[in-house]
Amino acid sequence: MKLTIIFTLLLSLGLNAKTTGQQISLSVRRTSLENVLRRIAQQTDYKFFYSSDLIKNTAPVDLSVEKATLDGTLEQILTPRGLTYQKMSRTITITAHRQQQLSISGTVQDEKGPLEGVSIYTKADTKIGTRTDARGRFSLSVPPNTTLVFSFLGYERKEVEVTGKELHVTLNPVSNAMAEVVVTALGINKEKRKVAYAAQDVKGESLTVAREPNVASSLVGKVAGLQIKTKSTLFENPEITLRGGAATIVIDGVPAPDGFDMWSLNADDIENITVLKGTASSALYGSVAQNGAIMITTKKGKGGKAGIELTYNSSTEFQAGFLRIPKTQQDYGMGFNGKYAFVDGKGGGVNDAYGYVWGPKLNQPDPNTASGFVEIPQYNSPLDPGTGKLTPLPWISRGKNNLNNFLDNGLITTHNVSVAGTTDKSDYRISLSHLYQKGQVPNTNLNSTTLSLAGKLRLNSKLDAEATLSYNKQYSPNYPNSGYSPDNYLYNIVLWMGPDVDIRDMRNYWKPGREGLEQLTYNYSWYNNPWFLAYEKERAYTNDVIVSQGNIKYTFNDNLKLLVRGGVTTNFANSESRIPYSYINYGTDAAPYGNYSVKRDNRMRFVSDALLTYDNKIATDFTLTASVGASTRLDQYNKLESMTTGGLSVPEWYNLDNSRDPVRSTNERVEKQVYGLYGYVDLDYRNMATLSLTGRNDWTSALQSPYNSYFYPSASLSLIVSEMLSLPEAISYFKLRGAVTDATTDINAYSALLAYDIGSRWNGNPSLTLPNTLRPPGLKPNKTISQEYGAELRFFKNRIGVDFTYFNYDRTNNVVQVPLSLASGFAQLQLNGDRYRRRGIELVVSGSPIQTELFKWNTTLNYSRLRNTVLEYYGGEQIRGGVKVGERMDIYRGWAWQKSPDGQIVHENGIPQYINQEVNLGYTLPDWEFGFQNSFHYKNFGFSFALDGRIGGKIYNGLEAKMYEGGMHPSTANHYRDEAYLGEKTYMAGGVTQTGGEVSYDAQGNITHDTRTFAPNTTPVNYVDWVFARYTNGIDESALYERTFVKLRELTFTYQMPANMLSKTPFKSASLSIVGRNLILWSKVPYMDPDGYSDLQLAEPTIRNVGFNVNLKF
Repeated sequence: MKLTIIFTLLLSLGLNAKTTGQQISLSVRRTSLENVLRRIAQQTDYKFFYSSDLIKNTAPVDLSVEKATLDGTLEQILTPRGLTYQKMSRTITITAHRQQQLSISGTVQDEKGPLEGVSIYTKADTKIGTRTDARGRFSLSVPPNTTLVFSFLGYERKEVEVTGKELHVTLNPVSNAMAEVVVTALGINKEKRKVAYAAQDVKGESLTVAREPNVASSLVGKVAGLQIKTKSTLFENPEITLRGGAATIVIDGVPAPDGFDMWSLNADDIENITVLKGTASSALYGSVAQNGAIMITTKKGKGGKAGIELTYNSSTEFQAGFLRIPKTQQDYGMGFNGKYAFVDGKGGGVNDAYGYVWGPKLNQPDPNTASGFVEIPQYNSPLDPGTGKLTPLPWISRGKNNLNNFLDNGLITTHNVSVAGTTDKSDYRISLSHLYQKGQVPNTNLNSTTLSLAGKLRLNSKLDAEATLSYNKQYSPNYPNSGYSPDNYLYNIVLWMGPDVDIRDMRNYWKPGREGLEQLTYNYSWYNNPWFLAYEKERAYTNDVIVSQGNIKYTFNDNLKLLVRGGVTTNFANSESRIPYSYINYGTDAAPYGNYSVKRDNRMRFVSDALLTYDNKIATDFTLTASVGASTRLDQYNKLESMTTGGLSVPEWYNLDNSRDPVRSTNERVEKQVYGLYGYVDLDYRNMATLSLTGRNDWTSALQSPYNSYFYPSASLSLIVSEMLSLPEAISYFKLRGAVTDATTDINAYSALLAYDIGSRWNGNPSLTLPNTLRPPGLKPNKTISQEYGAELRFFKNRIGVDFTYFNYDRTNNVVQVPLSLASGFAQLQLNGDRYRRRGIELVVSGSPIQTELFKWNTTLNYSRLRNTVLEYYGGEQIRGGVKVGERMDIYRGWAWQKSPDGQIVHENGIPQYINQEVNLGYTLPDWEFGFQNSFHYKNFGFSFALDGRIGGKIYNGLEAKMYEGGMHPSTANHYRDEAYLGEKTYMAGGVTQTGGEVSYDAQGNITHDTRTFAPNTTPVNYVDWVFARYTNGIDESALYERTFVKLRELTFTYQMPANMLSKTPFKSASLSIVGRNLILWSKVPYMDPDGYSDLQLAEPTIRNVGFNVNLKF
């Protein structure tokens, strides 16, 4: 052993003085023991003798003495470090303390109960330490007069002097940035200060007051960069993207399958949702989560003291009107050019099969009729037995409130009961929930029941086992269709049903005497009776979703742990479609004899992984966390669909055996497997700088060798500037972060090689066909180089926080299809090409501007902006689909009007003229998005509201365009229409007419050459002709709007009953909330909610909900 001898000679007088008389004056902070001994030697005539190995890793010294004795000074600095000394002549020898060690034990808990994994070490020497077990217990041998330090993520650090053999310590949670904890990839908890990428939390309790049936819809506006387009139609899935890409759902550390059914999640079972943004955040998952992940942590047990806790949560929300609902004209009935008479609805009368509402004006007096109004034969006219013709009925407006008279009042109710308990060796939780949603379309509803089980066993001091299982059963006897089709009630009521029809008169939807065979409707060529669709053309659906995972944790020692985990997610969906006799589809008797089909979709994902983690201080100022692991992922998909052909032999008997012709069945099976090895290293320096490195290599079955193996590395750095520099007092916390990732993206199964598809039958024999895309071998996976940089600041003792992020993703090797000569036998060739860039910024401002003992205001503002651009096209193309290299990819491309240089529409003979090619009309992505949440608490009262919106971006309002075409738009009820019926040309649209010259456009619709001359348009035209020219030619610009909207998404008033009121009741806590969702919409887009729909999707009107929530704990 190397020995170090420090020789110091006293240069002053008094060489023979006694050591007890020598005085030491010294003030040092965080100075090495060796340096302190050297400085003491300079003040005495002693030399020190010690082993360098003995003192090199001892804790730094903090000392401040004035004229202290040498012995007292040495005891003060050596004893806490387990050292002692012996004087001989003029030499002081330092050795390890050989006095009796104290054996102490105890427990550590918080306000809820025992804490597992608390770090405990001596203040003098951090190498002397341990951690608490699953029951919060610990034992440790320490020197006398020792101070113990207790440290745990999310809790205040605590120092306790050892005064006995048993300690019981309570830690307090903290709310500052240095102690926040986030759930990261693989379900690993990390201190947020060490995380070098953007992440945001949403607490589960915020999802259970003002509820949405689908958990994803409750996240709208609450996370910057997370875009969720909500759907108003019953059972319609919201669209979820994160920074412009598909986000992966991860439940308790296990990635869910693509397209995971968010309807199966029960908000009452969610403890927390952490949104990990970007590729670095989820790099350990590999390509399955390349755009980031939505990490859902479920509730596991009560925790805390032994006992049982019962919780009941109930919510009821009633429909209170609509945010947007189409309004229609009430002055003109069905027909065309002002003429109509019903005979058979198939063309036998006057325009009775035409399908438009450009018929005669309603409520016109006629003194020659019994009713005093003009009378016309109509669909419900009685048959005159004498003449065999339909009896004319008054041609009056009956359908002012047809849409409202058809729709029901929606209702959402949710009930949850959960039992959670803790024993000395286990935690457990059982939860049962039921959600019922009554749709606004008659005969539509949804039932969803969820049973959740969670348990944890502490098998011994080293081994823990944990498992969760959730079973969700969804059932809908019928749910509506939201697309533009004859199945949609908006199609049949708002667009093409005139106000001469009262929807209530059609409630008995079978023709008298033809029940089960022929529907009663107002047009037998094009349109179905909405009641007939609601009660007879049913779409039933059941879905059984099981999400399960189990894991075992083995602790070898305080520094080494092993986690083994497996998870299975299954989805068994069954649906059936019933098409009744006489169903009409786009002008044909598509199913005169009805039809019946059943479909089964089964999906399964199995994920397993093992993770070995080492965590230890490797030097005084450095802590190392390193982990290696392996995983496997298996995805399976099976689909089987069978349907009748030729219709049903017997009406209203929906069974495959009832098929008039042979039953046709198709099935599909897809399987894909990925194996992976991964690891990460976190190196932390004095809680102020953390370097993180990750790496993962996957082997996929979807690609051919050698491209089926790919590496996915990332590197990130977090710097706590506020710990490094002395900053102004107003800045409580300042962090800089950066991350770089080389992300590789897998492809879908069977996409790399040619595979046969099922073709048409020939003479009853099956056939196989090749796809029209040639897929040569050698396809490579996509690659994305991502960069992310950010800063986090907290001000005024953490009262105000700012989190800013900039990200940039460059994607290469994109799989594209390029045209091929048809002589090759294929239409296109699949290969790697094109480069794209996705970049954006995110800003989160949060804080508590006002905080007193009685009142508190918490607020969060989220802001985000996203842009996608083209960097390169395959083959050196400079423009494709109207998008040039270097330009944004989200261009709205469509048809537009010719315009003069000052923006006036060009007309010819009074009719607007369109550009004879598609042009660029703007961008679909918003300029920016925001969410603004606020909560106020005063004593036992709470109030909260949430706003969100999108600013900018284009949306096509297909509903409005079709209302014009059909003659139902309110603005079409005018005198020009009356004059048009008389054949007069009285409508003049303004604008200009071209008097000479010519114009040329480039591929994007920009004018490249223009010699035109113009004059004001002074040519009147027939108003009906003008409407058809403007709205029936598919000119997108006619109904193109800015998508800007702001929505009051959520509002709650809560009363928390005080403890003294509950003291004589069985309740531990009780609260009552009055809630509202989707209360106000500010938007210039008419008739529709721009939040989630566009084009011709014909979504249900967005419902305004109000209700109440009750939460009780026993």
